[in-house]
Amino acid sequence: METQYLKTLLIAAEEGSFSRAAAKLHLTQSAVSQRTKSLEACCGEQLLDRSGAVLEPTAAGRIVLEGARRILDMEEQMLQELRSLTDRQHLYICCTPAFGMAHLPQILKRFMQEFGEVEDLKFLFGAPLQALDGIKNGEFDVAVIEHLADMDFGTMRHMDLPQDEMIFVSSPTYGPTAHDITLEDIQQCNFITRRDGCSCRDLLSFNLKGTGGDLADFRRVMVLDDFSLIIKEVLAGQGVTFISRSAVQEYLDEGRLLEHHVPGFHCYRHRSIVARECESSASLKRAFMESVCRHFELDPGE
Repeated sequence: METQYLKTLLIAAEEGSFSRAAAKLHLTQSAVSQRTKSLEACCGEQLLDRSGAVLEPTAAGRIVLEGARRILDMEEQMLQELRSLTDRQHLYICCTPAFGMAHLPQILKRFMQEFGEVEDLKFLFGAPLQALDGIKNGEFDVAVIEHLADMDFGTMRHMDLPQDEMIFVSSPTYGPTAHDITLEDIQQCNFITRRDGCSCRDLLSFNLKGTGGDLADFRRVMVLDDFSLIIKEVLAGQGVTFISRSAVQEYLDEGRLLEHHVPGFHCYRHRSIVARECESSASLKRAFMESVCRHFELDPGE
């Protein structure tokens, strides 16, 4: 019985949908459905009830799900123990692009000055849910994410960091020039944004929903998955975007970008550092978390 199939069953049951499970696992919906059917054939029982709008575990499914959780936990513990045999000092980090551009270079510089013995340091930019999934699955030791208030961390260890301010920005050669503008002013512009799943897009959608509108109300919407490319396009006068102030502060200081505020918009998103206990990287993980806290002038012991 493939453990990846057990993981797929768990995600499908948690999400209540094959399509949402497929998006979370970066698979096709057909692949998720086939994995579930293979498990059902192996067990000789139907594991998920597909008759309703939401997938529900059957009686047999609940038994398999309980066992799957134990098996996957044992697999992760075994892998961690095997990694620890190499005696390599490793640290795997995931963060959102805004944090990575604005804060990570300074944090890593200080961290590496103090902990130069790290032999295996990896970091990846990812959306909040991707980062949390990586923590759960043992792909990352620690993650830093921006998110809305309703983020569910489950049993993962997490700590609040200072909130991140979001602003509308445009080139002085394009769009409005005033600091305080109306939503209608922005909607007359081309809007550049990232795909669904990033918290800046989520916060914008939350604000627009409060006004009874959505992204379709903008003159034109361009979706770019590359955070740096979005900034480049805005600097070139191709549109406006809703972005972390910290990621574009240098351009604001140089006058290459203008900031705009829409009255009534919620402009702050939460930021958290998240970790999963892992003995093989515990000391380095704590050290990195302390470096992040010092960067934001926080007491790591709080």
